[in-house]
Parts: sequence; structure tokens; C-alpha cells
Amino acid sequence: MLDQQHLNNYFSTAWRNRDRGFDQYNKTGYALINQVHQKESVIDIGCGINPFRGKIPNLIGIDPAFPEADFQLSLEDYVQQHDTKFDVAFCLGSINFGTAEDIEHQIGLVDKLLNGIGSRIYWRCNPGRKDHGNQECEDIPFYPWSFDEHIRLTDKFGYKLLEVSWDTNNRIYAEWLKI
Repeated sequence: MLDQQHLNNYFSTAWRNRDRGFDQYNKTGYALINQVHQKESVIDIGCGINPFRGKIPNLIGIDPAFPEADFQLSLEDYVQQHDTKFDVAFCLGSINFGTAEDIEHQIGLVDKLLNGIGSRIYWRCNPGRKDHGNQECEDIPFYPWSFDEHIRLTDKFGYKLLEVSWDTNNRIYAEWLKI
């Protein structure tokens, strides 16, 4: 089972103290601002320091480890406590940990937050590598994301895979559309 407290501790200390270089990502950094229409509602799951706040109207950021989030809650707690639906979800490094069962559970929760047909999910996924340069993350179970895994999961959850490609720092970028 995924140890959420351990992840929270890692991200709120070791990760916070790194130069995250959010603007370095070609597809999953600030370029995503242009993917969202002015009137669309967006949930940024695992928003960290909430870099899109003030840049995307109708955006809510959730993160269990960072007080900069609009709601300092886990995805599970947010889904239990709120019934707001969104047009777009950003999962930019947040759904990267645990087993296939953990990942599928979290995708099911993201899916519950969306408005249905026409909703989109934008992903930045670590393909299972522990290349953060921190010993603190050695015991964190990174999920081995791949292009094939995005295909499998879009089929399973009723999405169309609009794009899957490599982004900066050997991360996988994907865009899913609910069909």
C-alpha cells in the first residue's frame, strides 16, 4: 500500500528545496495555459506550489503536502468532501506512485471529478525512474508509465488518447479526451 505520509514528507521537504524548473517543460509547463479555454474549469491535482494560480481562470489546485494549494488535501479526501465537476484535470507528476491498482484507483477518482464527455486530462508521467538525485526518494514506488500504459488505461476508462510523447527531463506527456 502506498504510504501517503511518506510521499507528503518527501515532497514538502526534499522536493520543495529543489529547483523544480517548472517552466523548463515544453509541453507540461506553462505551455498548458494555451490548452485551456478561458471559461473551462481546471483542477490541478498535486499542484505543488500552485504555479498556474492567477494564470488560468477557474483553476483549483489540490495537494496534500503544500500549503500553497487551494485545498491542502489528498485526491481521495478532496473527492470525498467536494462534488464540484471540472472540464480539465492536470496530473503533472502527481499520479506516479504505487502499483497498477493504486494508479487505476487514482484515475477513477480523477474521472469522478470531470464533467464527462469532452473533458480532458493532461499528464506528466515519470516512466518509473528514480532520477531525482535524492536518496530520500529511493524507497518511493514510482509507477513504470509507458506509452503502452497510456493506451491501456485510456481504453479501460473510456478516453481517447489524443497525444502521447516525450517531454523535457524524460517525462511522458499525454492528453486524454473523455469519449
